[in-house]
Amino acid sequence: MRLAEFHRVVSPVYYGTLGVEKTLSAADEETFYSKYHKEVLLEESYKNALEVILWQMNRHQVQGVLLRGVEIRSMYPKSEMGYTFSLEFLVSPKDMGKVYNIMNSMDYEQQVNRTNHGRLYFRVPGIRVIFYDEIPLGNEILYKHLTHAAQKYFHGNRKAGIKNWNLSMQFLYQFGRWVDAYMMGELKMRDVMDYYYYIQNPAITNERRFIEELLEKAGLTEFAKQLNILASLWFGQGGEVDTGTVFQLEEYIFSKGMEDRRLDSKIIPYEKTRVDFYQRDRDEEWVKKQRAWMFPSKEYMMQFFPILHKIPQLLWICWGIRGIRVFRKSAKVWIKEKRQQIHARMAEMKTKIINNINKKVKKGIPEDEEHEDR
Repeated sequence: MRLAEFHRVVSPVYYGTLGVEKTLSAADEETFYSKYHKEVLLEESYKNALEVILWQMNRHQVQGVLLRGVEIRSMYPKSEMGYTFSLEFLVSPKDMGKVYNIMNSMDYEQQVNRTNHGRLYFRVPGIRVIFYDEIPLGNEILYKHLTHAAQKYFHGNRKAGIKNWNLSMQFLYQFGRWVDAYMMGELKMRDVMDYYYYIQNPAITNERRFIEELLEKAGLTEFAKQLNILASLWFGQGGEVDTGTVFQLEEYIFSKGMEDRRLDSKIIPYEKTRVDFYQRDRDEEWVKKQRAWMFPSKEYMMQFFPILHKIPQLLWICWGIRGIRVFRKSAKVWIKEKRQQIHARMAEMKTKIINNINKKVKKGIPEDEEHEDR
């Protein structure tokens, strides 16, 4: 279960247990179903949340691009097998203030995003929405290509709103994120599965030549080749492969990047540059990011405290007021989550007690005798 949750493949694993000889205990099977059911409900919540967010962004004329939505679900044989980790948007830096107000009005809580520089908003039951003011990719070629495409939209489109990129552009963005995840030892089975269903899509097959040329220019041809082989082995028809490299990649994924570190130089050239990028002092970055989140710049604070235009000396007081607001909102969300957990636990206990009583009654033990025994 833990491995399936870590690799975000609870739904496919649950589907795989249906219609075969039972190898799981009743308790494990119930746990798997519970997790599967939770994921299905969350996917529906993501779909509804995306519709509302897009409507709000267009209504308030926020200019941007949808980097990652829920499109991957439609590529799976059953949409329930898909998984959405987060919704991701690229927006103009000048609209970040608008975004905060919009998300705040919809009860999203802004959280510190330790993994990258985007602004993360969270809402129960587990919806994550991230807004970037630049393309969050480490590969320079992919970064420049997607940034140029976004700038053409920002500067060439007079009508503000969120644009949906075509599937090939979404695939290139996803591919760049998979490369970054690989370099950080965070590539998961779900990523390989998503890759497999992406490349089966006719829209990607029609753009294959363009995509391959761009990946070759980015120095990612070998990575794409090995990812393709692994995806085919796991989810396709398999075939003749260079088992040495692809099985090393498989071990690298299951060990969270701890095994076969030297594989990087085989799969991704220019390893030194890339590894230097990802092996920066993360602790120092985290401290700086946390400080910037707790004490935003004066320009950012002016959007919410107009008095700073006249009396900039009040910045410290405004920081304090903002901190109190954030704390109160976080406490409110925390209390709400705890209440829901308590209610769920109480309902579960009630169901178990009722089931136990029914079992006793069926076995011929009167309810009165059971209470006397207690």
